[in-house]
Amino acid sequence: MKNSNNPYKEGKMRFSFKVLFILSLSVFLITGSFYPVGAQEERVRAKIGIQIKSGDRIMRAKSQDRLKAGDLLRIYVHPEKTSHVYVVHTDLRKAILLNMVEQKIQSSTLVMPSLQEFYQVDGKSQKETFTIIISPDELPEALDVLGTGNAPYSKWAEVEKVLLEKSKIDLSQKTEKPFSISGNVRGALGSGDVDPFVGKLQIFSGKSILIKRYEFRVKK
Repeated sequence: MKNSNNPYKEGKMRFSFKVLFILSLSVFLITGSFYPVGAQEERVRAKIGIQIKSGDRIMRAKSQDRLKAGDLLRIYVHPEKTSHVYVVHTDLRKAILLNMVEQKIQSSTLVMPSLQEFYQVDGKSQKETFTIIISPDELPEALDVLGTGNAPYSKWAEVEKVLLEKSKIDLSQKTEKPFSISGNVRGALGSGDVDPFVGKLQIFSGKSILIKRYEFRVKK
């Protein structure tokens, strides 16, 4: 895998267990900070986004989107507070824990696989899903199923369903105030370069834990 100062250099990576160790080494943090907000004891909040590069087009992924073989993806997660972050990839056959890290640097952005690399859709599956979980505490129920490798999708789906129920919030509650990343958020794009996608991340909330799920249909 080659790195480049070009922010959109295509570091091509397949979704497979063989690259799991490489992925874990490729994750890095971009430090930032938040403006003070009111206490939300039961809420877990984060800015989350997936960037899609399809040919010359670069766009922000929706929760349900269409991809094609060869498209490139990059994941961004910016928790409001120090949190445990889990990123799980599935193709409806197996589930792979791409990342498990405790964000010990408060208010930092996790970029996967890195600012120079992308995950590449190989087109072998009709669906590719990513589940991003942010929790103040470790989630042993997830680790018991996934461990540090992969698991049958059916087993992970049961755990995911329970976690989704746990994260649901009362939509009748008062709308929360937004939070912002102050100053420039910088990475290894080159001297003085800023990743513009970070400024476009959306805020998501959950009760006790936060789960954001992306489900992509793949066209060969």
